[in-house]
Amino acid sequence: MLTSEPIYSEYSLEELLDCLQHIDQVKYPERYQVLLQEIDNRKKGIPPKVRFSQNPKAQTLKRGDGVIVKLISELKLDTSRLLKTIFILGCTCTLLTFVFTPQAEGYGNFIATIVFLFLCPFLLIYCIHSIKMGEIEIKSITVKRSDSPGGFWFGIFIYATFSTFIMYSLIWQTYT
Repeated sequence: MLTSEPIYSEYSLEELLDCLQHIDQVKYPERYQVLLQEIDNRKKGIPPKVRFSQNPKAQTLKRGDGVIVKLISELKLDTSRLLKTIFILGCTCTLLTFVFTPQAEGYGNFIATIVFLFLCPFLLIYCIHSIKMGEIEIKSITVKRSDSPGGFWFGIFIYATFSTFIMYSLIWQTYT
């Protein structure tokens, strides 16, 4: 039976003390020494290492966060991958439209419509991604929700409003 070595450097002091009570010193003398060393480290104030399974970039929720932040943060959606996919599809479709559409009257408007049809969902997904990560880039300046909540929500509002307005305009123009 294979057993993996415990990674005591990731354990809290309470977990280490629990392991100390249950470890077989005779069967695992090396583990016992490592365990004692890690307990000594915690008592000296050395914190446990961050586990790789945790996402260090994602911001943790705080008690004062609103319902929208909590709902979006709990989504199991890989927004960064979705952003890349929409961007690649948008570029590909725009290029194909540019190359293969006959250059007749309304040619420029048609290409602009294709570009905006991919830009609007891209910006909306970026807003969701920013809420999940707790930071947004506005004109190459990164604004964190924890540092500047007003600036963060202003950026979300501007991006979401712009993309919704453009999408509404495209749909309105198509059906009227």
